[in-house]
Amino acid sequence: MPSRPLSSGYSTSRNGRRKKGGSAEIWNVVNRILTLLVIVGFLVMLALWFYPEVQKRNALAADLEQKNEDLSKEQLLRKKREREKFLLENDPDYIEAIARDRLDLMKEGETIFRLDGETAAEVPPAIIPKN
Repeated sequence: MPSRPLSSGYSTSRNGRRKKGGSAEIWNVVNRILTLLVIVGFLVMLALWFYPEVQKRNALAADLEQKNEDLSKEQLLRKKREREKFLLENDPDYIEAIARDRLDLMKEGETIFRLDGETAAEVPPAIIPKN
């Protein structure tokens, strides 16, 4: 019986070089695809692991922005009240103007301008003496 050479998965080309056979090529492609799937799976797991942390960070950033806006509004209100306190303590003309405004009185030769709506509560009365 003639002896058969053992198959090594390689075949001989015309120029005498050996090249890989079909089954080894398939396993190489399958190996690359599986490697790619493992890497993609790892990246997906990593993204899912960090997603709640990113959500928490975004919520905290929005909360911080809201608190900073509230703080700036409170600081502005504090400045307005400090100014009013200073004027009430040191400026008799301001006290007189506020008292006349609340009592709906005016000096002779004086014109008072009043604004309607929300702006009237924020803006003190403008008192312009006539000459």
